[in-house]
Amino acid sequence: MKIVLLHGMWSRPDTLDSVRKVLEQKGHEVFAPTLPFHVLNKPPDPALGKYRLVDYVEFLKKEIRNKGWDKPTLIGHSMGGWLAQALAAEGFASRIVLFAPAAPSGIFPLGPSPLYTLLEVPFRWKFWAKPFKPTYRGANFGLFNQVPKDKRKEYYDSLNYESGRALFELAFWFFDPYKGSKIPAEKVNCPVLVLAGEKDRIIPIRVTKAVARRYENSEFVALPNHAHWLTDEPGREKIFEIMFDWLKQNS
Repeated sequence: MKIVLLHGMWSRPDTLDSVRKVLEQKGHEVFAPTLPFHVLNKPPDPALGKYRLVDYVEFLKKEIRNKGWDKPTLIGHSMGGWLAQALAAEGFASRIVLFAPAAPSGIFPLGPSPLYTLLEVPFRWKFWAKPFKPTYRGANFGLFNQVPKDKRKEYYDSLNYESGRALFELAFWFFDPYKGSKIPAEKVNCPVLVLAGEKDRIIPIRVTKAVARRYENSEFVALPNHAHWLTDEPGREKIFEIMFDWLKQNS
């Protein structure tokens, strides 16, 4: 099976190394593109701040075309889950697996815990046009709350900057006149698996449940004792088993 891994906000392909490793061990061919400007430990390019979700989608469509792959399986985490949905709506996927996916417009994403995770961001002037990354406080609370405490600083140091515009389109779509995070649900006609941690604080489980409800051919799995950083949390092996079982059933 040909599989494209789609990383999320503040991340790079190595964020999903644990998934890539188990997929390759099963004999799958895996491609994990790096989104533009997603570079670790370098001053962010100001152009990143204005990168729209549609820019990421167009970049990924080009990358998949360059591979010569016709409708691969897409596996995305967080914002990468939104990108998988968007690509599927344009006919670029045979099936999609979504780890804690960001939601399209029409699903209200905010609440006390997402807002507390990103508390400092909206108070930066024109945050929607600048590169940004969460504070350690925010990441510790909302991203890594089920990662072992002695690993959290290491994971935080591995984060890079993200587009403020992309965050605005996902988290504040109700203020976006262009509806940059809109995805026509009727065009996602491939099988969809949504995996969600019950303790996710940045994309609460009510949001991921609503994502699954959008699609006719979808399956939703709630994961107790898991949060947002699913692929590196203790017990991830069980999550991978669920994924492989579903892929086998929908191959």
